[in-house]
Amino acid sequence: MLILGEVLTAALRHSGGMPRDLVEDVLGLLAGERVRTFERPISHAVSPKTYTGVDCRIAARSGAGVRGVGTLMGRACLTGGRVLQSSAVARIEPVGGGFRQPWSHYLGRLGTVETLGRPDLPGTVDAHLLGGRSSSSAMGLGALCVRLLTEVQGSPVLDRKPPVRSRRTVLRWAATIKDDTDCVKWHFTVREDGLRTLRLELGPTRIDDIVNLCEDLALHDWLLTALTSIIEQSRIGAGQPAQSVLRLRPAVDHLLHLWMPAARLDGFALSVWEGLESRPGLSRQWEASVRRVRDQMAMAAALVGNRPPERKQLSG
Repeated sequence: MLILGEVLTAALRHSGGMPRDLVEDVLGLLAGERVRTFERPISHAVSPKTYTGVDCRIAARSGAGVRGVGTLMGRACLTGGRVLQSSAVARIEPVGGGFRQPWSHYLGRLGTVETLGRPDLPGTVDAHLLGGRSSSSAMGLGALCVRLLTEVQGSPVLDRKPPVRSRRTVLRWAATIKDDTDCVKWHFTVREDGLRTLRLELGPTRIDDIVNLCEDLALHDWLLTALTSIIEQSRIGAGQPAQSVLRLRPAVDHLLHLWMPAARLDGFALSVWEGLESRPGLSRQWEASVRRVRDQMAMAAALVGNRPPERKQLSG
């Protein structure tokens, strides 16, 4: 079985953290459906799942492709009242016969896209992961993420004044499920154009657990990217320390407390995160960046404390 997904991550367009009583207004994508909220170990909210019908061509690396019909699952998440994510996922399932069924059939299998014809699943994985950020992801997963993110960012509750300005990042992922294995294989890639990819091979697993892992990885990759960008823009060593500290302050106020990798994960996802901490070592890079921010603030405070008092001119 093959599962494809995409996660889009950005700063919420609001000047401060989103209060809990307003989160449901922001993430209430479906009337009458509950927004799930969690307070420990960090505030986290998940919108109701939404489903979008597709009837499209599923591409393969070779250029060949088959027709796919079914539904994509999408949702939005808000972490710490500051970082917004939209996520889209579909299970790809080959079926025999090659005949399209009535929509009632596909609506009875939400989150599944059936292929009409013989698919090239490894080629579909390559086509999904290896294209550039500007290229369309499989079945419009990226378009669904953009639509959900835009809908949330357009909420009248938001003041449109994000305290942290950092580019969006995209994580495209593909998980190949094999019934005859208990091992987990993964490969994570960071691209210069803001695109990240994650390739997974693992045994039978709930789709929601895979989605949670990918959203958590995308969240922390975005936090690290945003912090690195703020440090670069602060011009450390090229200007006055006080000015650098002013540019670093948004990171201290809005980002540093959000770093909690794998805090809501268990099972196979923990083993993937253990590998990510070993190589490429996301937490090591984060901790080094945080030390740099704090060192700059400590130095600026020391310089202010050691400044000689100004002499007042007396006139008589």
